Amino acid sequence: MRHAPILIAILFFIPCAHAGERIEFYSKHINVVSSNESVEVGDEPGHVLAFFAASGVGTRLEGPEEPPYKIEIWGSGDYRGDGTGKDQGYGKFIFADGSYYFEKWSGEVKDGRAVGTADYHGGSGRFEGMTGGSKYDCTSLGDRFICDVRGVIELP
Repeated sequence: MRHAPILIAILFFIPCAHAGERIEFYSKHINVVSSNESVEVGDEPGHVLAFFAASGVGTRLEGPEEPPYKIEIWGSGDYRGDGTGKDQGYGKFIFADGSYYFEKWSGEVKDGRAVGTADYHGGSGRFEGMTGGSKYDCTSLGDRFICDVRGVIELP
């Protein structure tokens, strides 16, 4: 029983979501590509279709405090030889308490940057029934990419 005050203090500091809450945030995501396959289309020089998977970590910089969270990403892209293209895919965000949600994202690629939007769905735990979305701006650094993400999560 002598540890009860410590346990209560720990529980007090764990972030918790409230019904009907609207969470606005800005996060930084750092991801590393774990697999990448591409196929040259052949209709013009440098035109490729690519499929990739990546994992990383996200850190919330604005909005309610949140411990760093894990990221899993799966995507595909249609890229041109001039460095432009379109990509799309899915992501999963996994939080310290085991809660998670998914996103479906799509965007445009140009000059080593991918800019687009994501719609959130399929939450579990404290994110069950949530909706929301974000805008992202990612910079490619070889097999890594860093993203600035501004979004909203709406809890039921």
